[in-house]
Amino acid sequence: MKIAIAQINPLVGDVPGNCEKALSFIESAKRNQADWILFPELSLVGYPPRDLLDYPRLLQENQTALEKIQKASLGTGVIVGGLKKNPSPAGKKFFNSAFVFVNGALLFSYDKRLLPSYDVFEDERYFERGNHFGLFESNSHRFGIAICEDIWNRKGFIERAYESDPVSEFKGKNLNALFVLSASPFDLKKRDLRQKLLSEISTELKTTVVYCNQVSGNDELIFDGGSLVVNEKGQTGLELPLFEEACMIYENHQPACVKSQTMTESECLFKALSFGIKDYVRKSHQKKICLGLSGGIDSSVVAALAVEALGKENVLGVSLPSRFTSQASREDAQKLAENLGIRFQEIAIEPMFQSFEKTLAPLNPSGLTLENIQPRIRMTVLMAVANQEGSLLLNTSNKSEIATGYSTLYGDSAGALSPLGDLLKHQVGELAKAINRHREVVPRRVIERPPTAELRPDQKDEDSLPPYSVLDPLVDASLTESLGRYELGKKGFSESAVELYSRLHLISEYKRRQMPPILRVSTKAFGMGRRIPLAARNYSDK
Repeated sequence: MKIAIAQINPLVGDVPGNCEKALSFIESAKRNQADWILFPELSLVGYPPRDLLDYPRLLQENQTALEKIQKASLGTGVIVGGLKKNPSPAGKKFFNSAFVFVNGALLFSYDKRLLPSYDVFEDERYFERGNHFGLFESNSHRFGIAICEDIWNRKGFIERAYESDPVSEFKGKNLNALFVLSASPFDLKKRDLRQKLLSEISTELKTTVVYCNQVSGNDELIFDGGSLVVNEKGQTGLELPLFEEACMIYENHQPACVKSQTMTESECLFKALSFGIKDYVRKSHQKKICLGLSGGIDSSVVAALAVEALGKENVLGVSLPSRFTSQASREDAQKLAENLGIRFQEIAIEPMFQSFEKTLAPLNPSGLTLENIQPRIRMTVLMAVANQEGSLLLNTSNKSEIATGYSTLYGDSAGALSPLGDLLKHQVGELAKAINRHREVVPRRVIERPPTAELRPDQKDEDSLPPYSVLDPLVDASLTESLGRYELGKKGFSESAVELYSRLHLISEYKRRQMPPILRVSTKAFGMGRRIPLAARNYSDK
């Protein structure tokens, strides 16, 4: 058997476009005499479709696409993900389904049985649960089929178990292969966990597992591809690239391959985030981005990611100095732009700042009021530049800042996309060093200088926050384990650090609600996977 695995990059809701892409892969697989071609979960619709499912036209286009795929299956077998209408008036309108076409006919269809409703997943909100066994036969071969979450209900792989385990039902069925359609979001731990899971399943069922994962940047979610074929001995026989669309063919009894895509955490983050930026901009029908260059490490790293994603000709960096901006920051911002080869512009905000001071003089503004005026002026200018350029504005906040509300609402917390919003401060530093591995891109002084917002004389981040060496693990423990003050204290954090972090975190939830989309790279990110009420009892205080 020759099996083609097509990890495609769909545009959510563009069923006709996704269908044309699938048809081209099918023709390519047929030219290579593939017996089967496997696509990802909901490959015709894109995942997650969310409330686009409310539009009747989507279902009509889905049906038309399935008919085209059926005709294209002449001479081969095609397994594709799409929508199936629920014939019952009760329950959800749709099933999340896999369709098996062979030689121009629909041989079998399977409806996803385990519907996740935790973290970033909302399947149970939109889809009816499937209730039939995913076993089918073709040309004297016996195959199993599963969709994403169906394979994860196993000890050590999921936090809360479902009542059924679709995979265990295939035991003793003498499968020739198990086909898995997936749209599994990326995080730094997912790749190794996925390989371990598929290895366990393949050895348990004594069969080859063919796993096809979506590769896509869909709003906050990044899907890394990395599709796999794992043989009955649990060995990887084929591994598709990460963060790129691809189609590869696996032949039965192909020797095990060596895991070739070894990357450090920083290298993986760089690929994931630049891919996320590229897809977000492209799928928003834009080509260019701009961002503020402060001369600090966060904006420097975002600029480098943007160049990797879109090319230097599509990136504009803008420096916006005030009376508090050091000469070093101005020099480093310009030097970074030169190193990257991007367009650079300096627009002084001091005259505007003085005008605000004069206008607000009757209020006698001071302290934080005056500090916050500066980033809001900067954001007004940056949005004007973005409008004039016809570009999207990238936010440069990191996770440590967002967790403590160390940003100005309608100032540096704004933007169209937040590439670093799920990276702790030390991860940003490691990413900067990785960017400089072959040549100096981020000026060394930027990496070595103490972080500062430069909104008042001699300001340092640690004047307002715990040291990042303390804050970063505090943020990580607080978010990933949902720990309050007492539990954080038991973990060894100082009382003063916990007190300061907890207070800052509590009073800034409304800011996080208004952040731009944050590219998710961890198991617990701010954004769609975290739903905290604004007006509620403070559990983190206990």
